[in-house]
Amino acid sequence: MDLFNHLENNQALFNAIVTSSNDAIVSKTLDGIITSWNPAAEKMFGYLQTEAVGKHISLIIPEDRLSEEDYIIGQIKAGKKVDHFETIRKTKNGQNFPISVTVSPVVDKEGNIIGASKIARDISDRHIAQQEKAELLEKLKELNIRKDEFIALASHELRTPLTSMDAYLQILKRYIDDEKVKVFLEKALAQSKKLNHLISDLLDVSKIESGKLVLRIEKFDIHQLVEDTIDLISKANEFFEITLHSEIDSIQIEGDHYKIEQVITNLLTNAIRYSAGSKQIDVFIKAENGIAIIGVKDYGAGIDSNHFEDIFSRFYQVHQSNNVSGLGLGLYLCKQIISQHWGKIWVESELKKGSTFWIELPVSQC
Repeated sequence: MDLFNHLENNQALFNAIVTSSNDAIVSKTLDGIITSWNPAAEKMFGYLQTEAVGKHISLIIPEDRLSEEDYIIGQIKAGKKVDHFETIRKTKNGQNFPISVTVSPVVDKEGNIIGASKIARDISDRHIAQQEKAELLEKLKELNIRKDEFIALASHELRTPLTSMDAYLQILKRYIDDEKVKVFLEKALAQSKKLNHLISDLLDVSKIESGKLVLRIEKFDIHQLVEDTIDLISKANEFFEITLHSEIDSIQIEGDHYKIEQVITNLLTNAIRYSAGSKQIDVFIKAENGIAIIGVKDYGAGIDSNHFEDIFSRFYQVHQSNNVSGLGLGLYLCKQIISQHWGKIWVESELKKGSTFWIELPVSQC
């Protein structure tokens, strides 16, 4: 008697779960005839239990998806469970909607498969969210294209008057004898040059993100490139002592000579910019295991380790100071250029002791 009561209680509990479930729970024979239909199924598909039980499951399957039933019944007959199968079903009023179904075999006391039990969940909200996400991504893609077009146009339009202005300032400089006025002219020329660099950085970022940055690959001596760049930067910054440390005279690599020069220039100017009073910059060149390694070390304020990854992101600046200007694009561009050369760039730094930026590039094997 206790066993009978236990079984009866279990059946009552099972019926309560089926009745109160928010998911549609449907049973059918191996021929696809519906044998049970819970309240959630009534709500989901629009058919009352009396309208659905005894009918074929195709009642809720769109015509172009009837073949799915053959697949599902085939899996059930083989004793396999169909788990989280996403498809489309239709309501009584003919409206299609997306669902996720899990179908399990129903067996009798002898272990024979006699039907299938299906749990269906309406996933319309998820599909709407996915569609909205796809539409948003498409809009962002379109906006990104327009942004690239704008930056390219703006860069061209800005450069034209800047080039003229720079030329006029250079001509004016020849006719000025007053040293105080010359100082102002030099400052104006320096600001013009800085603005040109900012425009170039913006244009390079746009090209990188659109995949339009073209590298002109050639074989060249990066040791010589570093020496030449140091010489150029030193002449423009006479108060700084930039020392090259190297035990080798030549390292051949394959890459875009001008883009690598842009990286070295950026690292050297950053070292000067963040020198915090120190006038010493050290540059290291070495080769190990087929890798060219270049390091640029300053003895300035240093960088907290929390910023090591972020400093290579767009528009990120560690030191917010009136004495330091820029868009925070330099190191981002360096990383992208080095990555396109199958290399890597990273920083080692300690607060109040300075920073060393390292670059690794593969040595030419030819």
